[in-house]
Amino acid sequence: MTYVCMEKESIIVMIIAPLGVFGLMAEAIGTYGFDVLTLVLKLFVVYVAAILIFGFVVYPLLVMMFSNTPVMKYLSAMKKPQIVAFSTASSMATLPVNMETCEHDLKVTNATASFVLPLGATINMSGNAIYYGLVAIFFAQVYNIDLSVGAWAAIIVTSTLGAIGQAGVPGPSFLVVAVLLAAGIPIEGLPLLFALDRLFDMIRTSLNITGDAACAVIVDRFSPEYDPERWNKA
Repeated sequence: MTYVCMEKESIIVMIIAPLGVFGLMAEAIGTYGFDVLTLVLKLFVVYVAAILIFGFVVYPLLVMMFSNTPVMKYLSAMKKPQIVAFSTASSMATLPVNMETCEHDLKVTNATASFVLPLGATINMSGNAIYYGLVAIFFAQVYNIDLSVGAWAAIIVTSTLGAIGQAGVPGPSFLVVAVLLAAGIPIEGLPLLFALDRLFDMIRTSLNITGDAACAVIVDRFSPEYDPERWNKA
């Protein structure tokens, strides 16, 4: 009986939630005008650019400098887990695929993959940190707030800690509220981003698992079981 009631309540929440999000967005747009939607689109473009730079420049450079894994092999192998991460928006759901890719395609030892990847799926979320920081800067510009050095420091620290504390499952990033409050930025405009939150989530999850794999191949380089000739044996 209790299970049936909980199921009915869940269905009701699923039905009402989109209406609530629509109402919040309507209020925000009514307050700030339709022009703010153009700014949201610009935020999305900048965010995608930051993700691409981090995923296809920063991580490959780290792999090239601190491991002997071929960069092109790394990028090619990550296509499958990236697709899964993008479709599920969950680092935890992508974890089995990422482990298989690292062990079979990137030749990471099972011991390293079993330790680094589950840990990374929980705390290594650079995509979330980028999102929190950009959202804070976005709303600071919307409200014409001149950020002080202390505010910038608060954004950096809370974005990093918030990314570590974010669960590896899909859902709204309410931790961004902590980032905004820490920098003294109003949170009333947050509903403007709710409609795109799922898309933001899918994109940042793809970057997160890419970073997990990069950490795995780098850590494996210093593992006692590391075989320096592994790519020559392929």
